[in-house]
Amino acid sequence: MRQLVQKLNAAAETYYNGQNEIMTDYEWDAMFDEVKQLEKETGTVLSDSPTINVSADETAGEKEAHEFPALSLAKTKKIDDLVKWAEGREIWLSWKLDGLTLVVTYDHGRRRKVVTRGDGHIGTNITHLADALQGIPAKIPEQGHLVIRGEAVIAYEDFNDFVAESGEDYANPRNLASGSLTLKDAEEVKRRKIHWIPFTCVHTDHEILSWGERMAFLEKQGFQTVEHEKIKEPTYENMQACIERWTQKVTAGLNPYPVDGLVIDYDDAAYAETGSVTGHHATRAGYAYKWADESA
Repeated sequence: MRQLVQKLNAAAETYYNGQNEIMTDYEWDAMFDEVKQLEKETGTVLSDSPTINVSADETAGEKEAHEFPALSLAKTKKIDDLVKWAEGREIWLSWKLDGLTLVVTYDHGRRRKVVTRGDGHIGTNITHLADALQGIPAKIPEQGHLVIRGEAVIAYEDFNDFVAESGEDYANPRNLASGSLTLKDAEEVKRRKIHWIPFTCVHTDHEILSWGERMAFLEKQGFQTVEHEKIKEPTYENMQACIERWTQKVTAGLNPYPVDGLVIDYDDAAYAETGSVTGHHATRAGYAYKWADESA
């Protein structure tokens, strides 16, 4: 188990810090599941196990505590688990974008700060790069306190163009995106065409208790939110049909941005906040679906 944990931690370091990968996402997930099973069977959890620790990015800059912890999502490869989690409530399906999570805060209609997710509790302030990233306006109509979580991603087309023009070697768009945010030169970062796509409204002064309405609120502010679809009755058949349709977009090469799965969220935002925290997961904050094989 020690050897597996060491391999996972080494792979996670390259994943979060823009280095060449040493294993695929599918291989990492399979090894992670193996470690979880061994921990369950032996009753032993190593102190540096990725099952209880969240890897942090090593972006240079001033560290800053998040106002709202950015905890990771529990994940599964089984639709049955999603159905059970949904509890028959209305849910939203969206992409699990494959980039670097950034938390953006606005006050009085002005962008105040941009902070990397880090370990979920403490991230790195990269506000100086905000104008180099597409999708993070300096001003918005909303005058209250607004906190948004989103993913910094690079489209496949832009990634291929950059690699061809620069001659630099990056394994995939995610590595280029995360590596770019370690740079100090904003103009060089801008050249990489990084898009920030909001996937959740963490806080607004308005009482908006629907996840879907919160996303609509962000869109009215001028943000391009993550693609999402409502599932009113999350039965196995409905979930399976929806997931198959979305998966087809990936396998057919119709999705411009890299993704590594799907996410479901309760539409009832108030209910979502009633969950507990298990390890580094908030039990009702969302659930990630990972494909069972690498075909997607």
